[in-house]
Amino acid sequence: MERRCVLNSWSKEKVRAVIRYEWALGESGTEIQNRLVEVYGPGVMSKQMVRRWCRTFSDGRQQVEDIPRAGRTRTATTNANVGKVDDMIRANRRITIDEVAEELGISHERAQNIIHDILRYRKVSAR
Repeated sequence: MERRCVLNSWSKEKVRAVIRYEWALGESGTEIQNRLVEVYGPGVMSKQMVRRWCRTFSDGRQQVEDIPRAGRTRTATTNANVGKVDDMIRANRRITIDEVAEELGISHERAQNIIHDILRYRKVSAR
């Protein structure tokens, strides 16, 4: 019996390259997925996704990298807005998230993200 080692480190591109290679050899999606699980472990990629990639390569796709997608650009969480929020908080430490959001014309959620996740400000009680 042949013993195989499980590779813990893998990327989507590496796995897709393996799928493309195995597909080019004429292997089925199920056989490819079984081999991927043997080498990379059970969480590597689902059988349905392997079949989808085989179909994609059959349709003529050559690249294994992600294709850049058009999406909504980030307009609220910009360096300019982060700087403005920081200045607003330093000028008035009692300012609310809603006041920041209204002043900059951004959503409450984006203002909260800037304050808590980017600037790392938090409430401190003096009691």
